[in-house]
Amino acid sequence: MTMMFMSYAPAAPLLLVAESTAEHRQLAEFLSDAGCSLTWVHRSSDALPVLANLDTGAVILDSGNNLLASLELCFSIKSAHQHRNLRVIILGHSNESREEIAAFDAGADDFIRRPLDPEIVFKRLRARLDFPANGRAQFANSKDNLIIDREAYAVYLNQQPVPVSRKEFELLHLMAAQPGKVFTREEIFEKVWKRKPSQNDRTIDVHILRLRRKLGSDFITTQKGIGYRFMQA
Repeated sequence: MTMMFMSYAPAAPLLLVAESTAEHRQLAEFLSDAGCSLTWVHRSSDALPVLANLDTGAVILDSGNNLLASLELCFSIKSAHQHRNLRVIILGHSNESREEIAAFDAGADDFIRRPLDPEIVFKRLRARLDFPANGRAQFANSKDNLIIDREAYAVYLNQQPVPVSRKEFELLHLMAAQPGKVFTREEIFEKVWKRKPSQNDRTIDVHILRLRRKLGSDFITTQKGIGYRFMQA
């Protein structure tokens, strides 16, 4: 199976330094759903242990109204040789240009003004990490060719379009982003349906059955008593 997985998330890790607010939770959820390998800490001081093991990827800084803490952390990151490959994005709280100027003076790679749009943040992040234009990554090998296009919500098998519902696509995209990983029913409900499963709820089973009918039985396997996994090969 040769699979072209059109994912628009960075392969590199992502650190979000921000308070726990509804706005930040929405941003974190969007980035995670997009496939980002996300670590979230709430204070600049909490970021230091994570940064010790981070030499590629990006850091998004938004320390509430404490701009100084964000600027100091940004300067520290950009001044350290071991972090030379890290990109730093600062989320602004003010419309004043002096805040943006201060961010760039501290070494920030980008500055994003409010109101925040998670998709815009993601696309700016993608641009700063120099993603390839088509955003494709290849997996495994055999006779089948599967393409999952995240932006177009489209699926192709052997160059033929496969009609899928939105939830079928989100379920397939979730599992294909981490081939080999077993997703529990609870994980799938939380990430795709944004709720916890109810007793005797067969929603997932119905969607898996439909995907198998459309794609064949080789892509998605059942881990009895646990959940489902997407098979890479």
